Amino acid sequence: MNRRNFIKSASAGVVASSILNMGKVLANTQVNDSGEYKALVCVFLYGGMDNHDTIIPFDGDSYKKWAQIRAPLLNRYATKRDLGSILPINTPSRFADRQFALPPEMPNIASLYQQGKLSIVGNVGPLLENVTATSIRQETAKLPSRLFSHNDQQSTWMSGKAEGAQFGWAGRLNDALINQGTVQTNTFSAITTSSAELLVTGTNTTPYHVNDGRAATIDALDFFEDNEQVQAHFSASGHQTTNYLQQDLSAKISQSFDANQMFNQAISGQSVNVGEFPKSRLGRQLESVARTLAVREQLSTKRQIFVVTMGGFDTHSDQAQSLPKLQSALDAALAAFNTSMESMGLSNNVTLFTASDFGRTLAINGDGTDHGWGAHHFIMGGAINGGTIFGDVPQAEFGHELDAGSGRLIPTMAVDQYAASLGAWLGLSETELAQVFPNLSKFSDRPALFV
Repeated sequence: MNRRNFIKSASAGVVASSILNMGKVLANTQVNDSGEYKALVCVFLYGGMDNHDTIIPFDGDSYKKWAQIRAPLLNRYATKRDLGSILPINTPSRFADRQFALPPEMPNIASLYQQGKLSIVGNVGPLLENVTATSIRQETAKLPSRLFSHNDQQSTWMSGKAEGAQFGWAGRLNDALINQGTVQTNTFSAITTSSAELLVTGTNTTPYHVNDGRAATIDALDFFEDNEQVQAHFSASGHQTTNYLQQDLSAKISQSFDANQMFNQAISGQSVNVGEFPKSRLGRQLESVARTLAVREQLSTKRQIFVVTMGGFDTHSDQAQSLPKLQSALDAALAAFNTSMESMGLSNNVTLFTASDFGRTLAINGDGTDHGWGAHHFIMGGAINGGTIFGDVPQAEFGHELDAGSGRLIPTMAVDQYAASLGAWLGLSETELAQVFPNLSKFSDRPALFV
């Protein structure tokens, strides 16, 4: 291991719990003037959102099959999922007679879809190659490692590898932007408001942590009378040593203090009205993102990638009670964020998209559903091709070639294709995308998510 990598690993391990921000700080003040500001916002839904109760069949025949399979569970929902209660959406003609709807807890998302401000990405998930039920039965399919495992599939969604991966695809996208000269290394280019740091970690991209709209600080320092001297002790100005490890570690701590001060001052000084957000955990995180977007110029950023999270989607039991509440919270938070971006004039510059461990089974286990594979997701913003469905929405029935068992959908769109489309929008070339996603060539053209 070379000195640079050793220092990076050692400093992260020693002080990450208290400082959180050990990346290359304040390195970017000049960027290439070509192109406009762009940001991606990932909403990661921990636990595996039920795809079969997100995009619901609406045409008579398909709905009947779906409702029969899920009848024992549907009977427990407080808000009915009959044809008169679910929210129909415009369905692309390629689905022929099939029609789709959203659950009654998602009226805002349904409205945004109908207005062309949001789209659905159907049946996306981790793939190493195209797979069918037959190839799985014949044991000729090459499958992602540790399917149906929460930790491993969260990691696979974020990085392409099971738990233990070091770099995420969004971090690698930002690395590529640095390498091409669109941006330079900047502490504030990759921000997490919760967890999911892996997604935005790259070789030259380090996740910056924001909590309740402010940078992390060491609260214990406030108890010292000579607070600045204590801070200096832990920073470069307080360490005059010939020890390389101490020098680099002290420098990183000093840089972190500077970065946190810069971020908090920018946030405190911003006067832009970002609008009202729900008080839910997701709502507060997206409000933090909006406030950060409002000070993007003070942070000298040309491109930013954010990741926010929402938990609770592992609905093995009590799904009829928990899932509608989760769907309602997601609906309200996304609607507020869209309104905020429009009011700030950033709708065309910011794209929000969802991701999750996996989908869930079509079959019910008595009180809920079990771990699946492929799932349906949302993408939102003024730059997208809105009001449509990308990819496939397989029939809600058992035994077809995209059923891995119990209605677990075999993905027909790889995460690589989904993510590469986002990367292309950020400004990466085909060659650069192929380097970030070396498996991309095994699949067909990526979805045309953007106008």
